[in-house]
Amino acid sequence: MPYKTIIALHDMNDSHESISEALTLCSALKAHLNVIVLGLTPQPPMSSGYGGGAFEVWGIEYARMQDEIAARADALETWILNNLPVDPLTFDVSHQFSQGGTVARDVGRRVRFCDLCLFTGPYDPDSYLMQQTLRGALYDTGRPVLVMNGKACPLHNLKRIMLAWDGGAQSAIAVRHALDLMGNADDVQITMADPQSASERFGDEPGADLATYLSRHNVPLAVTPVATEGRSVAETLVRHATDMDAELIVMGGYGHTRLQDWFLGSTTSRMLTEANRPLLLAH
Repeated sequence: MPYKTIIALHDMNDSHESISEALTLCSALKAHLNVIVLGLTPQPPMSSGYGGGAFEVWGIEYARMQDEIAARADALETWILNNLPVDPLTFDVSHQFSQGGTVARDVGRRVRFCDLCLFTGPYDPDSYLMQQTLRGALYDTGRPVLVMNGKACPLHNLKRIMLAWDGGAQSAIAVRHALDLMGNADDVQITMADPQSASERFGDEPGADLATYLSRHNVPLAVTPVATEGRSVAETLVRHATDMDAELIVMGGYGHTRLQDWFLGSTTSRMLTEANRPLLLAH
């Protein structure tokens, strides 16, 4: 699908330069860029015997931080205007100031109105804001999420793509979102960690059904089972992505259970932190 609207989610504490790759990408794709600067509201005080003074202090801090994120958005807009690529690029900058428990909901509501959501910097698993932002963008929108990990990702001209395939629905959704990206590729590898033949997920011949489907779209591909040999699935996939010098990893995004769906599954989380290259996720 052509990308006409791309949202880049920007932590207010990140440097302006972290948005550079988003500018380059949107310029190449001739897509409109919507940058959303994200910030967390201060936690309201717990009820106590100290009267209303604590709430007054909290209100002052809330107003100060609200002004700070608005100023940050204005400064980023000015920086973008001064650092636009040569090619024409339309963009807008806004900000989202959310309480901790509403970050995912607020982000999800806005990301639904784009073709692709970007995280331009590296994924920080210790950042509550990033964890909740990714949760909202991935699980509550039906949109693909590209975590760029600070790397260039020429979506219009990718040559080497690794499909991390486990036979599940989320993987199939991710492949569908990536289908148009494979058109110019020279090397697309369906990569499976310890696939089991005749299993419910993989069928009689692991990867064969997906290969048949993609071949009808003229995708140049290879089916590549890889053995974990005592390593984790994530480490095994990361090693293979490194060996083939993949410009993009495509995979489904998972949570553990319905009660814990705000946590990424361990394989997805480790891929985000260890792959050191762009990942396209879908759920």
